[in-house]
Amino acid sequence: MCPGADPVAAPPAARPVEADPGPHPPLAPAPRRWSWTRGPLLVLVFAVVAVAVHVPSLSNRSFNSDEAYAATQAQVLNRGGRLYTDTVDRKPPVVPYLYAATFRVTGSDNLLGVRILALVADVLTALLLAGEARRRFGRDHAGLIAGLLFLGSSAAFYATDFQTANFEVFMLPLMVAGFVLAVRHRPLAAGLVLGVATLTKQTAAMTLLPAAWLAWQATPALRDRARRLSLLGAGFAAPIVAAALAFGIHNFVTWVFTGNGGYLSLGGTLGYVVHLGVRQTLWFVLANVAVVGLAVVALRHRRDDIDLWLWVASAVLAVATGLRFFGHYYLQLLPPLALLATRPLLHASKRTLAAVAVAVAVPVGFFVHQGLNSHRSRTELVTQDLVAYVRRTVAPNERILVWGHLPEVYWESGRAPATRFATTEFLTGQSGGRPPSLAGMQDAAPGAWADFETDLRAHPPALVLDLAPANIRNSRYESLSRFPRFGDYLKLHDRVVAIIDNVVAYAPR
Repeated sequence: MCPGADPVAAPPAARPVEADPGPHPPLAPAPRRWSWTRGPLLVLVFAVVAVAVHVPSLSNRSFNSDEAYAATQAQVLNRGGRLYTDTVDRKPPVVPYLYAATFRVTGSDNLLGVRILALVADVLTALLLAGEARRRFGRDHAGLIAGLLFLGSSAAFYATDFQTANFEVFMLPLMVAGFVLAVRHRPLAAGLVLGVATLTKQTAAMTLLPAAWLAWQATPALRDRARRLSLLGAGFAAPIVAAALAFGIHNFVTWVFTGNGGYLSLGGTLGYVVHLGVRQTLWFVLANVAVVGLAVVALRHRRDDIDLWLWVASAVLAVATGLRFFGHYYLQLLPPLALLATRPLLHASKRTLAAVAVAVAVPVGFFVHQGLNSHRSRTELVTQDLVAYVRRTVAPNERILVWGHLPEVYWESGRAPATRFATTEFLTGQSGGRPPSLAGMQDAAPGAWADFETDLRAHPPALVLDLAPANIRNSRYESLSRFPRFGDYLKLHDRVVAIIDNVVAYAPR
């Protein structure tokens, strides 16, 4: 090359020809980041929290006469009795049979077994809420928040209501599962599960309100809407019809649905009922101020959570049903409130989350401490003395009758009731949530007195305990002088044999 001549550019190197690899293989999915807010560890967290907040329940102490009544029914069932014939209550069948099965499996009539099942029910409810929160809000930690809010709230009330293996506790996981299935547009399955929930506690049927709305808005086509509502209704009716056929249509329908006229009657007690409802609701709101307050904050997103607000509305109707306002009725409000309260916390700062945790923990700690350290009431002490007397004087195969409301005596003594009624409120019309002074035979369950007298003839009691002189649970309003129909029976057949803590004991002449 001569100096100064233009250099000649070298040709580019030829690229090797690659063989056609054919269709591109699918890309391997990116590895999912492990999260402790789901999976077995979340189950463990919920289980530990559930046990911690329900420590007072881990005993055989009866906090609520409803437990003693269900336990007495379970004993009758385990002796071969029939529900709604040999033992009755204004309740569906699931819980008495759950108690009976637990007693059989554990080999003991101790309440600890069913209390542990109640903890399992709470954990299942928390897990279902966690799954729905993750789906609804698209964040894993939403599930953790919703589950913990529910578990904390489930202990934030008196031990007599929130530390017991009651009907609501076993209803909640079924009710929540029914709602979750409705959200996922599975109306038949949702109806079926809500039907079983209603066989646990009647008020679960109120959840049909949000379920029906979800079925209706799932499609704009009128024919499809009608089909979905039909599936929801058919699923709901199926287990209830099956139960009616199994127990006898008349007895089942009477005791579960239609025979509660006197129980639901106001009978001139409107002022008393309004005062009771306001007082109980205020206590519930104060005890659960964090969850209720966060749900109110979530109102700004009400268009996104219409189904949850309908669920709250259905739960409010359930709490108000019968206008009794027992504390454990408010448990039905907790699942939708927990989900609503989760939304404002999705982007909350650590300081806000800590403040909410304190607001939940303080009332829980108060009520748990109260449950652990509450002294035994006079009713419990009298029960112990009566049980000891019954065990000394009545053979295990003989029957007794307690005139008044103290099913604990039947359960703890292991002696069967002489009649199908484990409490005489079905005869006297006296029950919680109404002024005891107004109780009377006009509020008796239909046909109860005829059934009572039939049972007395078939199974004359070896011992009758009259609670009225001792005024146990307002039994002074059930004195034999006010109910001569039974008082005359005692005068004719029995005589006084003992007085235990002012309770008069009668034995056959």
